Amino acid sequence: MRKWLLLLLLLSACTGSQEPPLPALVAAGSGSEVRFYRARDLQAGLAAPVDTWSTPGLQDLAYWGSQGRLYLLFRDRLEAYATSGFSESAAPEDLLATAPLPADCFGGYLRLGQNRLLVHCPGAGRALLFPPSLEDPEEADLTGLEAPLRLALLPQGTLDLLAYMTPSAMGFRPAQNPGGSPRLEKPLDAPLAQGPFDLRADGSRGRLLGLGATATETRLYPLLGDTLQSRKVLGDFPGEAHLALDPVAGLAALGQGFQVLEPRESPPQEVFTRFAAGLVGQDAYLYLAAGSFLYVYDLVPSPPQRVALPSLGFPPQALAFIPVE
Repeated sequence: MRKWLLLLLLLSACTGSQEPPLPALVAAGSGSEVRFYRARDLQAGLAAPVDTWSTPGLQDLAYWGSQGRLYLLFRDRLEAYATSGFSESAAPEDLLATAPLPADCFGGYLRLGQNRLLVHCPGAGRALLFPPSLEDPEEADLTGLEAPLRLALLPQGTLDLLAYMTPSAMGFRPAQNPGGSPRLEKPLDAPLAQGPFDLRADGSRGRLLGLGATATETRLYPLLGDTLQSRKVLGDFPGEAHLALDPVAGLAALGQGFQVLEPRESPPQEVFTRFAAGLVGQDAYLYLAAGSFLYVYDLVPSPPQRVALPSLGFPPQALAFIPVE
């Protein structure tokens, strides 16, 4: 508790509802384009993009801050772009590398580790591990993992372990050696009737956060050490849901409505709205996409306060927060 209070004091000193705002862009991607917006414009209810990229067939996007790169996933390839030239007024397309994929990655997604980038193509039953340069990818060994399946990368020491969630278990193991160490698997205390929907690794706290639904409710499954104890989230609306996580700024669940879980938990909100994508920014704002609208919430107050509801003019399916100079 004392740690969270300290983090709240730090955040309230320079972010959230306070000035000056953190210079940043929010990248919003659909199946056909990525638009880049000033974060401070979105917080003010303005939605004029500073740049737009044409990206037909886009499946997901992810920003790797330590590498200064934005990654775009398509059905047949993965692309890496430099973000060193980004500013609050422009997001130039500086393509650094393209890697072909060995299988159709429709419905695929990206997850970042400390040294590698994971591409999971659920429909093809394959997962690939890329270095930042996208050279010489390696295939993850998914032997014995029950489908449907969600994957992530859990940093441990110098390793990026393959984290997984199935309808009946959560755990982690070496990505190319299922029987190797370190590894751990725990049965879900409430097995899933739907999902799993999402899995996130929080390397700063050494934990996994999974999301799925029983027959009656959506549940959060945190795995920390060898303890896994799930709990109900998002009220009485079992169904597809996602997690938005920033290790410092907070954690939220979204789907039918949303619920802030950290740093201070709030009740479910906007329960009649279905959200397709969400982002907890380093600026302590929560950005939630529903159709063509972007709901912007300040996370410093509890419960969070909605500060803007701009219309983007297109329906984002993926969001990324990109600090700029």
